[in-house]
Amino acid sequence: MIGVDFGGTQIKAGVVENGEVVRSKTTPTPAGSSPDRVLDAIADTVRGLDAKPKSVGVAIPGEVDSEGKCWGLPNVPGFKGVMFGEGLSERLGCPVAVENDATTAALGERLYGHGRRHPSFLMMTLGTGIGGGLVIGHQLYPGAYGFAGEIGHFTIDSAPDAWACACGMRGCVEAYAGTRGLIRAFAEYGKEATEVLDIATSARAGEEAGLRTFARMGIAIGKALANIQNVLDLSAIVFTGGVAQSFDLIEPHVRTALRRHCFAHPPAEVPLLVSELGARAGVIGAAHLTTL
Repeated sequence: MIGVDFGGTQIKAGVVENGEVVRSKTTPTPAGSSPDRVLDAIADTVRGLDAKPKSVGVAIPGEVDSEGKCWGLPNVPGFKGVMFGEGLSERLGCPVAVENDATTAALGERLYGHGRRHPSFLMMTLGTGIGGGLVIGHQLYPGAYGFAGEIGHFTIDSAPDAWACACGMRGCVEAYAGTRGLIRAFAEYGKEATEVLDIATSARAGEEAGLRTFARMGIAIGKALANIQNVLDLSAIVFTGGVAQSFDLIEPHVRTALRRHCFAHPPAEVPLLVSELGARAGVIGAAHLTTL
């Protein structure tokens, strides 16, 4: 089984056996390239693991319908309307299943992570963008059109001057809690950063700018999760992605916001967990897409 986790900066592919990535290959995503060039790069990465794969699952950082047509990738321009699955299938000569990356990571977590103990959960990806994948009653729930779980585009600030999001709207969770938002907030507090690690280092050193940046992030996330909990009353929230490595810095603020905005006490106390699979969740989940 081969799974691919396609992101804005890297294409990660792996051969998955019994829930483990036994062989892997990573290549840079061609920056500023056409969709055809990117699809070529994904196919080349897969062929680096298997010259003639039997089937491939691919996680993409955006929405895709059941026929493999991409509705757009907010952080990778040029893919609106691209037949992602069909294009890769032609290149690889095998069936290709395509799904949103957060939904795919949720599938991996359902099979081999916290999902073994929690029947209903949201998988929240924290990175350049903010995504979400839903599992309800042990079943992956992509939604009627593949858009379920898009927590990154909950509006948490309706002011006219709310921060702009890559999706084209304003005031989204992603605008404040995605990588660009964190770097912007850090600058507003008087410090400069080129990546989230710089902000985490600042916070762990006890600097006000770093601590306030992560507090702002946690509150933004908590407000959005309160809306999810008021509707779905999930048994867990699971976090993954690069920024999840700093989850201890935002967790208290997420919990405070949940308690402030949830309708009742029990859903506000939902377990907040870091993925057991970590960075492997996308590849492992993707490898199982063709079995659904």
